[in-house]
Amino acid sequence: MAKIIIPNQSFIELLKDINQTVVIDANLIIPPDRSNLTNSVPRIGFDKYKNIFIEPMLRILPNIAIHEAVYSEISVQPSLKDYIDLKIQEDSIILLKDSDLNDSERFIRNTIEEKIAQFTKYNPSLNNSSDRGEVKSISFAVAKNLIYFSTNDSNVISLIERRELEPYLHSLGAIRLYELIYLIKINKGNSKALRGLYKLLYYLTTNEKEHNLDWASFIEECNRYYAQYFDGNVKLSPRSQK
Repeated sequence: MAKIIIPNQSFIELLKDINQTVVIDANLIIPPDRSNLTNSVPRIGFDKYKNIFIEPMLRILPNIAIHEAVYSEISVQPSLKDYIDLKIQEDSIILLKDSDLNDSERFIRNTIEEKIAQFTKYNPSLNNSSDRGEVKSISFAVAKNLIYFSTNDSNVISLIERRELEPYLHSLGAIRLYELIYLIKINKGNSKALRGLYKLLYYLTTNEKEHNLDWASFIEECNRYYAQYFDGNVKLSPRSQK
């Protein structure tokens, strides 16, 4: 279960400089599906999710990046691949390739990959698909001194914050999906649709309703800690001003 934690210093640092590179996981691009929990929850189609979340995120954050392992994971779905290809061509998404690493960076990447893989289902020697995108994204980010990784996977967030890995991942901060929902909302996103997305992800089950904030309280709490970092009520990136 994803638990809402406010404030997040990494998110504050991103708000201070919205132009920093944010490496994202596949689960920020693939529409969430929690229909297995209850039949009353419909699946969100990609077009709707794209309009609610992905497109606004790309407008607000000018340097969103995905690793080639995540690209491969997404590419099994033709509609997603076509969309990501277009965004890469438009320079709305940066594609990170291991071939772009120099020898020193490659050594760092390999070291980090070996250290963190032991806490995941990924086996570098087998190059299996489980957790591969997350492990390779994080390893690349550290090698290139990129400091933000965004995901909705609580296990990956725990990995970034794991004490045993602190010497290796100390410079890497986790940005949660709910923080991006808040960022989009503040940047004049579709409040009704974003509220529905938030409820689907964080306020659906009885357990989540006991431990997480409802939408109104979530926005109020975020405003309490984060509103001071916005210019007026809205902080726009150069792209979102076009």
